[in-house]
Amino acid sequence: MLPSLKNLEYLIALSECLNFSKAAKNCFVSQSTLSAGIAKLEQDLNAILVERNNKSVVLTKIGIRIVDQAQQVINSTQDLVNIAKTDFFQSKINIGIIPTISPYLLPQLIQNLQTTYPQLSLSFVEEKSEVLLGKVQSLEIDFAIFAFPYDIPNSIEAHTLFKESLIFIQHKERDQSNIKHQELLLLEQGNCLRDQIISSCNIKKNQISECSCSSLATLIAMVNMNTGVSLLPKMAIQHNILSPYPDINIDNSTLSQAKREVGIIYRKQNSQAQNILKIAQLIQHPFKK
Repeated sequence: MLPSLKNLEYLIALSECLNFSKAAKNCFVSQSTLSAGIAKLEQDLNAILVERNNKSVVLTKIGIRIVDQAQQVINSTQDLVNIAKTDFFQSKINIGIIPTISPYLLPQLIQNLQTTYPQLSLSFVEEKSEVLLGKVQSLEIDFAIFAFPYDIPNSIEAHTLFKESLIFIQHKERDQSNIKHQELLLLEQGNCLRDQIISSCNIKKNQISECSCSSLATLIAMVNMNTGVSLLPKMAIQHNILSPYPDINIDNSTLSQAKREVGIIYRKQNSQAQNILKIAQLIQHPFKK
């Protein structure tokens, strides 16, 4: 007998947290329902997929292989659903966007979409690049608004929309055209803007401050306290993110080569790729005159 999709989803959920109670909660079912589903899956496949005891849950070797295949089956099934949509622009789409872009692109994009495709229902999730990449791969979102360079796997298509300058900022009491020892303030590890600044400016490790920030707002506050220098996306500056901070100066000449690319990512086998690109055309350059 062929295994059910629901039981495959139970196995995937269990593989992610290795805990029956948590997996059941994530699947919105009772623990007994999930446990029975896993047992039925093992019966259908005539294989032991999970080793259980009172303290731990471990996937067997064949269980790990089945999880990988199960994810492909779920993805393919979702593709079937997407193909069956009568009209993409009358459906609901889920869009991801990174935090260093969302406040500056999202309002205009929503307005453009509502005007151009009034029957399109929208859902947005704001997350770091790594999280959004995973959501694109697992079909939780249709596409994500992204910044490059970023290490993109072969299964994902990346489409660049425009390039953006990263602008050097410093307190007005500083007047320098270089970055001193442990002076450069950056966002925390895992934030793509951090990596893009380091790579485009050839930043040395000893130039980076030991302090890291979780948001642009915190980073700007640190610069305003004259604890270091930094770079901001031009779109943030154009949207007056520095207006409450008259003591911060903008320097367009220092590290003028600093740039990032803004675009979208989506699964290469996404059946709605052409429609996604039509939506991408509505993502406007926020400081284009």
